[in-house]
Amino acid sequence: MEKDYIYNVLLERGYNTYTARLVAEELLKLHKPLSDYLAYWLGNESCRKDFATNGYSILQLQMERQMTYPAALLTMEWLMNEPEIALKSLKRKIR
Repeated sequence: MEKDYIYNVLLERGYNTYTARLVAEELLKLHKPLSDYLAYWLGNESCRKDFATNGYSILQLQMERQMTYPAALLTMEWLMNEPEIALKSLKRKIR
């Protein structure tokens, strides 16, 4: 998967140029199975695979935190790579 492809899809789906560039770079770092889920979503926006780890799921993050699918994928990656830090951040109350 190439950064330009991800960037262009994000632009088509409403991201501004700055955010699309930043998010595309981060999405390239996803590991399996999240990288596969991203590939499905890039091909078809309605194809949203779910995945759960450390008490959170992709769809839960989208519903409860109003995250976009790419943001939820990146959060899941964070939960897998740095669970203590990610969990602490997610459990904090937003004021």
